[in-house]
This record gives sequence, C-alpha cells and structure tokens, in this order.
Amino acid sequence: MAAEEEEKAEGSLSLRKCCCCMSLDRGTRTIGTSFFFITLGIYVSYLIFLEDFRDKILDEMYGIRPCSIPPIDTMTDVTFEYSIIANLLLVVACVGCSRWLLLPWLVMYLKNILLLIGLAIGMFAVPLPILHPNMNNTIEFQMLRCLGFIPLILSAGLIYLWLVIRSLFVEMGKAEKTEGDLCCPLKMKTGVQIIGGILAILSGVILVLYFAKLDSLISSKYEDSFGTEMTRGQLTLIAGSIVLAVMVNILLILGGSGKKWRRALLLPWLLFYGAGIIFCLLLHIYYTSQCWREEKIKGMICLGTGFIFLVLWSMVWIVAAEMADKQKTLISRPSPLGFQRL
Repeated sequence: MAAEEEEKAEGSLSLRKCCCCMSLDRGTRTIGTSFFFITLGIYVSYLIFLEDFRDKILDEMYGIRPCSIPPIDTMTDVTFEYSIIANLLLVVACVGCSRWLLLPWLVMYLKNILLLIGLAIGMFAVPLPILHPNMNNTIEFQMLRCLGFIPLILSAGLIYLWLVIRSLFVEMGKAEKTEGDLCCPLKMKTGVQIIGGILAILSGVILVLYFAKLDSLISSKYEDSFGTEMTRGQLTLIAGSIVLAVMVNILLILGGSGKKWRRALLLPWLLFYGAGIIFCLLLHIYYTSQCWREEKIKGMICLGTGFIFLVLWSMVWIVAAEMADKQKTLISRPSPLGFQRL
C-alpha cells in the first residue's frame, strides 16, 4: 500500500511532455542551454556594471554603502556561479551520463525559487523607493507594490520547469542503464590511470617551476594581498604539498590497475584532492565577499578549479567503489570432488 501511494504521489507531480510539445529529454536540453546563456549573460553584465549597480540600487535606493555588507556580494556571486554550473551539468546529463547530474540543478533552482518568492514578499511589503519621499502616501507609491508580481511570476515559471526536470529525473531512474553502458567508451579504470599520469606530470612540472620562479612570485602576490611576507615555513608547506601531489598521483596509477587490494592506494589521492577541493571552495567564498572585480574573478577561477577536480574525484571514487564490489555466493553447490576427498 505504501509503495502504491508513493507511486501515485510521484505520478501526480510527473509530466510527460515539456510545454505540451517536446519530450522531457529535449525540453531539458533546451532549458539547460537557454538558462546557461541567460545566466552567464546576466552575470557578465553584472560584473561589467558592478559599480553602477552598487551606486544606483544599493546606495541611492536603500542607503547601503558599497562593500559595507559582504554577504550581499557573496550571495549574488554564489547564486549566479552555481546556477551556471548547474545548467552546464543539466546539458551533460541529457547526453546520457547519469541522472544524478540533474540533482544540482534541482537543488540550486529550488533555492532560486525560494529567493524569488522571498523577494516578491519583500516588494509587496516594502515598495521600491524610486519615488520622492514626499510621495510615500500617494496612490502611485502604493502601486509600486505591484512590481512584486514580477519575481512571483518568474518563480511560478521556474516551478513548472523544476517539475519538468524532476519528471526526467524520475523517468531516467525507472529506465536506468546497465553498469557497463557508460557515457564514455573508455573504461573508467583506464581513464583514472590516464588522469593520474597527467596530474603526476603536471605536478612534477609545477614542482620544478616552483623552485625556479614560482616561490618568489607567490611570495610577492601574498605580500600585495595581505600586507605581510610569507614565512619560510609557509613556502616549505607549499613545496611539500606539490611533492605530496606527485606521490598520490603515482599511487593513483598503481591503484587503478584493477586488483581489489590496490584500491587502498586510491585513498591518499581521495583524501588529498578532497581537501584541495574544500580549500578551493573556501577560497571562492572568501574572494566573492571582497569588493573589487579582480577578487571576484579570482573566486571564479577557484570555483572552476574545484568543480573540475570534483568531477575527477567522483570518477576515482566510483572506481574505488566498483573495485570493492564482488559477488558473494551465500550457498555453494557441493562438489563431488570434495566428497571424494573426505
């Protein structure tokens, strides 16, 4: 009974077509592509006219001085940048890789829907201060509350598109492909070994460049950013991290050979690069809270680096999990040869 009620609940929220004319797969691809370019265009325009946005909207309309409330910058940048990545994953998921690539879009745009609804409620409660203060008690001022319908209508449209993506997520779950049918013709283990080889070479090159020139360059950039010189211990820590990266990448090559016991060699790589991904995301949050456009671009680079390595980390984790899977026979058929030995 519980399973039937769950299926009925899923069916009531599931859609068969997108906009009554396109299949779910084609509609999802169209949604992802359109939203990717729209979100990217709005965010680029925001970065170009960043000073105008702060002066005309935050300062003149609400009396918020530029860079006085860092969470505003962080929330704006995180919303746009994570939405761009979610739309990119949505397009990739439609190629047939995995339905779980739809999940970031569902989570991110559920957050965007809630933000738009909150914005609409705020605009209904407090109209936009675009008129002179002497007109606060006039009909024109009260009519400004109707502008709250704009984010409310946008949130309603996003709710429909969210149901379209959710319907495709459920449909892909019912028609899940077999484990051997991958979106890439290359075997996962071979791909992981290639990744380990490339990263090992890049780490070695970076290590040579670090002792040649990068250490002084990093030290000067650090002094410009924080006003203090880097200690010898910090420079040694960076060099040790690069050496450790070379070692864990070599272990990744050895661990991806296919032997079950060798999956333990993947653990140092997962721990090291997992810590690096978390560090990149923390740097992204730090830089997006800063005032200037250059810091925001640095934050975008940190987020992009963390995202790329998160994809690679997921591949290595999948390989480690598959190497652990082994069919176990609970009841074995007795062999006649075994009875003869007895």
